[in-house]
Amino acid sequence: MPISRVYLENFRLFKKKDLTFSEQKNFIQGLNGSGKTSILESIEMLYSGKSFRTSKSKECINHKSSSFQISLKSSYLENKSVMRGSNKINGRLSFSRKLNERRSKKEAIFFLQTVLAKNLRMIEGEPELRRDHINNLMFHVKPDSYKKYLDYNKTLKQRNSSLKQKLNRSEILVWTKQLAALGVSLSKDQHDFFNKFRDMYIQSLKLFANDKKLKFLDNADVRLVKGWERSRSLLDCLQESIEKDLALGYTTQGPHRMDCSYYVNGKKASSILSRGQLKILILLIFLLNHDLINSFLDSDTVLLIDDLGSELDLQNLELALNEISKAPNQIILTGVQGEDLEKLVSNFSNFKRINL
Repeated sequence: MPISRVYLENFRLFKKKDLTFSEQKNFIQGLNGSGKTSILESIEMLYSGKSFRTSKSKECINHKSSSFQISLKSSYLENKSVMRGSNKINGRLSFSRKLNERRSKKEAIFFLQTVLAKNLRMIEGEPELRRDHINNLMFHVKPDSYKKYLDYNKTLKQRNSSLKQKLNRSEILVWTKQLAALGVSLSKDQHDFFNKFRDMYIQSLKLFANDKKLKFLDNADVRLVKGWERSRSLLDCLQESIEKDLALGYTTQGPHRMDCSYYVNGKKASSILSRGQLKILILLIFLLNHDLINSFLDSDTVLLIDDLGSELDLQNLELALNEISKAPNQIILTGVQGEDLEKLVSNFSNFKRINL
C-alpha cells in the first residue's frame, strides 16, 4: 500500500498525531479548524519538499514549540519506504526519503497528486494550473523531460534577465538561440506525452458518458496549445517577438507558455458546462491519472482531495463519491463533520473513517 502511516509532532496545531491509513479509501473528518488540511499538507511536504499553504515552512511549527517533525511510512510489493522531514525555528527544512533502507528519489516510491479548491478550477482557471498538471505527470513517467525542463528554464531566466536589462541585440540573440534549441526538444516531449494523455482521456470519458448521470461528458476532447505559432519555428517566433519581449521584460513564446483546452461536443467545456459539472470533469481527470501513469510504468499513485463537500452540491457530490469509491488507487479525502459528505461516505464500505 502507498501510505500506511503518518506521524506529526509539533506540526501546525498537532502536538503529536499518529495516523494509520487503509490502502483503499480514507475519509478524514473533523470540525472546521481541527487540522484536516494540515495532515494533507504534511504528506505533500514530505513528498515534494514544499507546503501548498505557505512558502515559509517555519510557519508550520506549532506556536508552543521550536521545531516540528513529520514522517510517513509506505510499502509497495516487497518494498518499504520511509519519508522524514523536520524544521527548527533557527534551522533549515530537511528531508530524508528511503526505500528499503536506501536513499531514494520520491519518484521511485509513489506518485502523489493533491486536489485543492484551486485545482477544481483548472479548466477555466489560469493556464499554469493546466500546464503544471500535464508537466508533473510527464516528469514522473519521463524523468529525462524534467532535466530538459530545468535546462530550458535556466536559459529562459538568462534571456529574461537580458531583456529586462535592455542588453544589445547580439547578446540577447545568444540566449535566444540556446532557448530555441532547448525549447524545441522540450516541446516535442510535451507533444508526445500529451497525445498519450489525450488518447486515454477521450477513451475513458466515452465510458463515463455511457452513464446517463454523466451524459454531459459526451464527445469530450482536449487540445494542445504548444506555446507559439504552430506553423512557425520557435527561433523565428522568438526573433520576431523581440520588440514585444523587450517592452514587457520577459519571453512571451515557448513551451513555458504551453496550455491545453478542454472541449465537449466541439465547444469549450468552460462555456457550456455548469460549475458543478466542470468540477466533476476535473475530478475524473485526476482519477484517470492512475491508469495513465501505469500505462508507462508500474507505479502506486496517491490522490489527496481536500474538503470536497464545500465544492459540490449534494447531487454532484454523490456522483463524485461514486467514482472515487471505484478508483483503483489510494485516496485520502477530507470533509467537515456533520455535513453531507460525511453522511454520503457511510454508504461506501471501502472507506476508512478517521476522526479528528
